[in-house]
Amino acid sequence: MCGRVSLVSSNPTGRAKRVVIMVQENHTTDNYFRGLAPYGGAVASDWPIAPNPPARDAPHDRHAYFEWLTGASTGVHVQFDTRTVLPYYLYLALTGAFLENHCAGFGTNSTANHLLIVGGQSPTLKNPSTARPPLWDMPSLPGLAEANGVAWRAYAASKDYPVAFYTQLKGSPNVVTSSQFVADAKAGNLPALSFLWHNSPFDEHPPADVTEGMHLIWQSVDAVVQGGGWQETVFMLTWDDWGGYDDHVKTPALEYTPDNVQLALGPRVPLLVFGGPVKPGIDSRWCSHVSIPKTAIQLLGLPALGVPRLDDDPGLADLVDPARQPNSAPPAFGTALELPPIPKAPVAPHPPPPHPPGNPVPVGPVILRDGSTLPPPNDAPLPEQPSPPVP
Repeated sequence: MCGRVSLVSSNPTGRAKRVVIMVQENHTTDNYFRGLAPYGGAVASDWPIAPNPPARDAPHDRHAYFEWLTGASTGVHVQFDTRTVLPYYLYLALTGAFLENHCAGFGTNSTANHLLIVGGQSPTLKNPSTARPPLWDMPSLPGLAEANGVAWRAYAASKDYPVAFYTQLKGSPNVVTSSQFVADAKAGNLPALSFLWHNSPFDEHPPADVTEGMHLIWQSVDAVVQGGGWQETVFMLTWDDWGGYDDHVKTPALEYTPDNVQLALGPRVPLLVFGGPVKPGIDSRWCSHVSIPKTAIQLLGLPALGVPRLDDDPGLADLVDPARQPNSAPPAFGTALELPPIPKAPVAPHPPPPHPPGNPVPVGPVILRDGSTLPPPNDAPLPEQPSPPVP
């Protein structure tokens, strides 16, 4: 099996041979991972059970986030039955690393958070038109990889979302359709860095049946296993934004917009890190979407991107130990999942860690590749608050 693995370029200074970043849509940690409560996860466990498929796509833009942040709305206060409708995700959370205090990078909806995962910054807090998408000449993780001889591929959603917003990436032959991922993975033909997005209904964006999206992620991971790549691949699976769903944890204020409303961190969303060399366990540190590209940079031995928000993030590379005995590969798609037994004695969750030191700062300008800047994102203004948020 391992003989089928194909890497176009090496990364001798890194800690992983391959990184696969998978981004799904619109669910909070409490909304999806109720099933972690018996194992000590810091999740709510007594909210009403969500129907699957969900009834509607709830408001989850910047204004809806403001209402949730200020207590004017709880958001959609429901949870999916993880063990019943999302068992593969529960399996990955219990056998890999689950970052229970991972957060959307910004408190708003999709596009800004996708751009944070690709390159650590966003000029917008809205979802721009995909019919005629704006182009921004921002640095990106794929561009950094290419400049340093590390092969990459973006398996994008329709209209090359979200990489079509990058001048650097638009039209690249390395941007392909997401439907190509499974065949490439089975053939052992994934590059050192892969991004994977899906179209509806497989992206789990409400009102899609969330089990359908889980099944495609399962097939995608299983394709890597079949291609012989499990032992040397680090997967990072996350959800782009909160989707209008409630979460019981209030996240630290790190950045705010000119109206004095918290922008970062956004609400908690799940992050699962798994693969052969990943150290398993529930991890309680604060992290966000910029931690994902920073971790890929660390694991692949790349230099700094030049975006302070990303470059200054501590990353999560300590979760990966290439010298450890590799974890067993997950069960093949469609086979029985044997979840770890529920502990007989209740496991107490870890309390949230202290907030990062320092006071929140105004969101900074957007840095372009030529060193010039764009104004800080402020295209979704809110009622001005009397003072900046407290840490």
